[in-house]
Amino acid sequence: MPAGSGLFSTLPAHFFSPLVGVNREHYGALLVLYYRLFQENARGLEREQVIRSFTEYLGLHRSTLADEGGDELSFAAETGDGGDDKTPELDFDSAETDRSGTGEAETGDRKVGERALANLFLRRLIRTGWLSEETLSDYSRVINITPHGRPFFEALARVEEGLKTEYESHVVAIYSLLCGDAAAENGHYAVLNAHSSTQTLIDSLKVLSQSIKGHYDRLTADTASPDISGILHLHYDLYAADILDGAYKRLKTSDNLSRYRPRIIKKVGDLLADEAWLNESARKLSRNNSLPQADNRRRLVAMLEDIRDTLRAVDPLLEDIDRRNMLYSRSSVERVKALLEPDSTIAGKLGVIIKELYRGNVKDGEDGPGELWHALAHRLHRVRTFARESLYHRYQRESAGFSREVSPVDREAMEREEAELLIRLGRQLGVKRIGEWLDDQGGSEGLLFAGDLVRDESSFIRFIYSVLYADSRPAFGYDIEDNEDGDSAGLRAGGYVVPDVRLRRKT
Repeated sequence: MPAGSGLFSTLPAHFFSPLVGVNREHYGALLVLYYRLFQENARGLEREQVIRSFTEYLGLHRSTLADEGGDELSFAAETGDGGDDKTPELDFDSAETDRSGTGEAETGDRKVGERALANLFLRRLIRTGWLSEETLSDYSRVINITPHGRPFFEALARVEEGLKTEYESHVVAIYSLLCGDAAAENGHYAVLNAHSSTQTLIDSLKVLSQSIKGHYDRLTADTASPDISGILHLHYDLYAADILDGAYKRLKTSDNLSRYRPRIIKKVGDLLADEAWLNESARKLSRNNSLPQADNRRRLVAMLEDIRDTLRAVDPLLEDIDRRNMLYSRSSVERVKALLEPDSTIAGKLGVIIKELYRGNVKDGEDGPGELWHALAHRLHRVRTFARESLYHRYQRESAGFSREVSPVDREAMEREEAELLIRLGRQLGVKRIGEWLDDQGGSEGLLFAGDLVRDESSFIRFIYSVLYADSRPAFGYDIEDNEDGDSAGLRAGGYVVPDVRLRRKT
């Protein structure tokens, strides 16, 4: 790799050393504590406020602190300055004893020791590149986050919260960015943020799928607890809390993905077809990144196409998540069932037989095989000896004795049945026949009214078919028009109460 490139061309060489030492848990907790304070304050945090918060934390966890004096990543070694700061390198053990050496520190000395430890932790975080210190014009000292450390603070905070996977916010963000007014005026920003949210959405779904697989591997591992309580603990205490009640539940109960995805895909297609919008957005983007407008235009097109193709490819990923969840649930239930009722399934019966075979295979004081059959509790056969007749034979199906002779055809009966079928077909009131009936009633000349069409039982049946076809068959030649002046309860015609509608021939 060429010099000046790679991860540590930006990060300090010992950036991660606080998180790999003996007190890594405390360094991580202090970083998250500082980040929470940083989010709550509009300005930077004064050093005294940070020291006070660190002192309170270290006072609560003082008994779990380890001495860093023998750590190969000690403070002096990683900075290379021999610890010539005003605050000397501290020994955690000596900081807890009083001046008399009795091992029990007084209240005042304990406070001083904890504050010195807070200064030590803060100095190490500053020198390793997580934090920076600034002296303002009024001589106040402010602790800030370094630019290269900002994304790591966010990652630590997410891990500390429990990595709650979110889907709805990503989908809503994509929809708001591309389908709102912001896309028309600031399309370059909208596309960049929408593309980022799309990748985050897919990454979240992939993480959910892999998380289910991790729980399944834990359930089926050889080191998994073989008893029922252990399986129930994995299912209800771990899997249900992490997957079912969390990410998977939000994914299946939210309809934002299915509701917004078609609209987003349609909007992306409209933006790709809008040449004026693409050119204007590329021109605005060129003012920010100093790249040619043509390159930015190709970049916007590529991101829009990636958003469209990614959202279209979500379905296989969702199916994989459902499949893995079903596989875990089924495996968990089958394991519990096998322990409760081992003889309830073929696999359970085979397992019992194999165990009994193994038990009868080893005698007392022997490591090798012994007699296989004498201790088998579940007998595989009902006879004491095996013979040729004990082999399995497939039953031969007896000949059915079908006759190959073809019975003579009664052509008169076939012709009679064909004639009856044609008569029944001719009597059916199909779309074509009802259309012809309406034409005969004057439908080609103007509107047809229900009161004029229904005169007897036959015309009433044809009118019902007309309304049905006009409402449900696009190929039917007539449309229904409601009579706004008529009675909503219908009208009486030909001795029947019919809906007060009109039929108009399609043009």
